[in-house]
Amino acid sequence: MNSTQKKIIEAAEIEFADHGFGGASIREITRRADVNIAAINYHFGSKEDLFKEMVRYRIDPINEERLALLDQAEESNKAKPVPLEEIVDIIVRPLLNKLISEDQAGVHFLRAMGKGMGEEQSFMKDLFEDCMQEVLRRFIQALSFSLGKPSFAKVVYGMHFLACAMLGAMLQHTRLEYMGQGKIDTGNVEELVDQLVAFISGGLKAMVNMPSKTDTR
Repeated sequence: MNSTQKKIIEAAEIEFADHGFGGASIREITRRADVNIAAINYHFGSKEDLFKEMVRYRIDPINEERLALLDQAEESNKAKPVPLEEIVDIIVRPLLNKLISEDQAGVHFLRAMGKGMGEEQSFMKDLFEDCMQEVLRRFIQALSFSLGKPSFAKVVYGMHFLACAMLGAMLQHTRLEYMGQGKIDTGNVEELVDQLVAFISGGLKAMVNMPSKTDTR
């Protein structure tokens, strides 16, 4: 990706964060990026395609890191299940490190994604499936093995709640500062990840051990 494309995407993140997908203005994005509309048409084609490339620009490198770390963990554990906490850590840490630790751009991206998903644009479902299909397949499989192969429904519920907890912790990070009353270092992302991994892992274990009237394999 060249410098002009990066400028446009970073400008788009701010505009989508402020106004959502529907309310975002291509003209305002060009102003922020200091380019003309022809540059957006040339590099991205449409507002929808620009949004898609914005998501891939942030998410694809994170997913590549996740899959590489899972490959390493599975190789290290040979035929044994990868420990649950390690799997959860691989899902959570790359995302939070990238989007909370780096700079304000990560916050803009998260807000843009949050507003975009809230609008339920028709292309969002296809975009999510395109970006996450392989990651979901690999990690659902790894979680199932680690948890002793419970029902498929429990693994999927677990993966869903994991994603909700992870994204909620990021989108509502400022709440931690308010609730902590100055006694928690909200800039310590490593501590945040450690606590979140412990919380999610405990919840997954509890859910697997909980009897269910509708539990089918």
